[in-house]
Amino acid sequence: MTSLLQLLASLRSQKLAVPAFNIDSWEIFQSIVRSLRAHPLPCIVQLSAGEDKFVEAENLFLLARRARIDGLPIYLNMDHGQDPTRLLSLVKLGFDMVHLDLSGKDYVTAVAQARDFVKSAKSINPQVIVETEFNHINLVGTDVDPSSWTDPAQASEFALTTKTDLLAVSIGNLHGVNTLAPEKLDLTLLSAIRAAVPESLNFTLHGGSGLSREDITAAIAQGVVKININTDLRLQCKQSLLREINSTKSDKIYDYLSPVIDDLTTIINQKLLQFSPQNLQ
Repeated sequence: MTSLLQLLASLRSQKLAVPAFNIDSWEIFQSIVRSLRAHPLPCIVQLSAGEDKFVEAENLFLLARRARIDGLPIYLNMDHGQDPTRLLSLVKLGFDMVHLDLSGKDYVTAVAQARDFVKSAKSINPQVIVETEFNHINLVGTDVDPSSWTDPAQASEFALTTKTDLLAVSIGNLHGVNTLAPEKLDLTLLSAIRAAVPESLNFTLHGGSGLSREDITAAIAQGVVKININTDLRLQCKQSLLREINSTKSDKIYDYLSPVIDDLTTIINQKLLQFSPQNLQ
């Protein structure tokens, strides 16, 4: 299978991106596998720190390895990791990428820690992709603070000093889905960041669930190659599970969960096809 490093380079040259799905439950992973059998398009599966405690990254690694044996183009990432030791253990295990979230640190500390981490990760596996983040990405329902958005000059210094592969930009994107008003990216800011940083640097866009197709396409044109999708799946899973609990009369747990997987598969099919070359070009 093509390495993630090669895949991201190819996507960038074609102005395409890969969706990254968080695995909040096993049902989500089952749905992704089902979708990929019908639409074998590359995707990333990933865990946040909380999801790692529940699922355990080592278990996801084995499932992804099994899917790869079947020819499914699944890549592995640890999302929003704040424990460098844990992240490096996953690099040793064979994860394709890891994300070091330093948004809770001051800028100077973030630069130093990211630089050291990238060196350590690449010494273990030169092909591993390292994503880093030094700006806070706001949550839906909190006050949006433009002062936390990525500064182009800082992004340039950060990229040149740390040699990170991917930078998680903060440009008005939000974690979660705003049901009252659509989110709007500051694409002018993204363009300024693109002009300031090395041409080799690629971007990640967090909060992909709440973004319009137009903003996603415009962001990809500026070097976004990975878009995170989590809340859409969580909301669908919760909605479907509550429906089945209230309507299904069975002692068999799979009778409740199988329709949930069906509903999740529909969402994931839509997301995979949204990122296909036919729909982005």
